[in-house]
Amino acid sequence: MVRADGTHRWVTARGEAQRDSAGQIVRLRGTVQDITERKRAEEAVSSVNGRLIEAQEAERARIARDLHDDIAQRLALLTMALGQVERLQPDSSGEVLSSLDALQKQAAEITADVQALSHELHSPRLLHLGVVAAMRGFCEELSGQKNVGIDFGHENVPASVPPDVSLCLFRVLQEALHNGVRHSRAPHFDVHLRGAGDVVHLTVRDEGVGFDVDAASRRLGLGLTSMRERLKLVGGELVIESQSKRGTTVLARAPVRQS
Repeated sequence: MVRADGTHRWVTARGEAQRDSAGQIVRLRGTVQDITERKRAEEAVSSVNGRLIEAQEAERARIARDLHDDIAQRLALLTMALGQVERLQPDSSGEVLSSLDALQKQAAEITADVQALSHELHSPRLLHLGVVAAMRGFCEELSGQKNVGIDFGHENVPASVPPDVSLCLFRVLQEALHNGVRHSRAPHFDVHLRGAGDVVHLTVRDEGVGFDVDAASRRLGLGLTSMRERLKLVGGELVIESQSKRGTTVLARAPVRQS
């Protein structure tokens, strides 16, 4: 509310009407509480959370660059060197050649894992191709890595989603699928991204073991907290529906206005 002197205050009000036997209102009662200080504290915490998330993303990008530009390149050179050694030893015993071949395959697998980790930390697809391509690519990669089925669909997604909203929804998808793969025991997941007016909706659904959402929220797990805070920063919201042995649905929505 705006006071007479022009200052703004936050209040929370609650009231009820008391009626007589004929149903007529005879009395009103209620409370009004000034919660300005609480709102200021919440805004301060939100500001700190925003800076922490920005710092986290910057560190993710730095680590991803180091993995891609340094470690992955060195591993690729090692794989090539092992192949050259194998070709230079045509008269070597079968056991030696077999060992070289196994080492080359291991190096190639490690290279692929490092590249996948780099892309997960900082997705080049999200940067250059947009949120739809990034989500589709992540679902395909995680499906291959964890041997689970992930169906990705999309409709009416705006051509240009603001970068902060794209990153927010992408991180929510990552967290939701990683949690689902780790805990739900579900062999299959459905992911859907949908645009509706000036809002984008993300749905991640499984038919796994489910969990107690209220209990998980009280434990303040970092995954749930991170998803909620990210969405709050872009004016969005998170809803999680889950029942024991009936699966889990994660619903995220965010406005697509320029943030």
